[in-house]
Amino acid sequence: MPAIKRKKSRSKPKNSVARLVSSLFFNKRAVSVALSTMIITAGVVAMGIAVLYWAYSVGNLANKQYSDTVAVGSNAVVERIAFEYIACSGSEVTVNMINWGKANNLSIARVYIWDSAHQPVGSFGDVVLMEITTNTPISGNTLNAGDEGYFIVKVTPPLHSNSYHSIRVVTERGRNFDGSFATR
Repeated sequence: MPAIKRKKSRSKPKNSVARLVSSLFFNKRAVSVALSTMIITAGVVAMGIAVLYWAYSVGNLANKQYSDTVAVGSNAVVERIAFEYIACSGSEVTVNMINWGKANNLSIARVYIWDSAHQPVGSFGDVVLMEITTNTPISGNTLNAGDEGYFIVKVTPPLHSNSYHSIRVVTERGRNFDGSFATR
């Protein structure tokens, strides 16, 4: 009689959890197709949700930046400055103005002055807006709609007497407002 070959057996664990874990590690058969498909599908869905969330947040950020830019641009369009009075006394040029537009928080970024030949006389930053009635600095250095104020720039050397000059006021939002004055 031929000898019966016995399979080499491993010791089998006694409880069911240990048996299940042991069968996962030592079983050489393939996992079912349905289970592997479910695992892959779950991974793809999880990655899809992560990518969707990322794209949504990037889109929201871009939308916020765009709306902020449009708001600043639309406020710049409704900015209006009127020069009420421009006077020159020696080396000081005093400019009285009013914000007659609809935009609040109008502030001045730069002031340029040219002579009648359109040669630059001066460029001034850090202009301090003053109250017309109290001669004190305006808080926040901004004019709201309907507010009046003035500023003084010191021109060196002093402007020539009996000459014509142009002035440009540039707001923080990038709008340009031009005026002119004559020295005496």
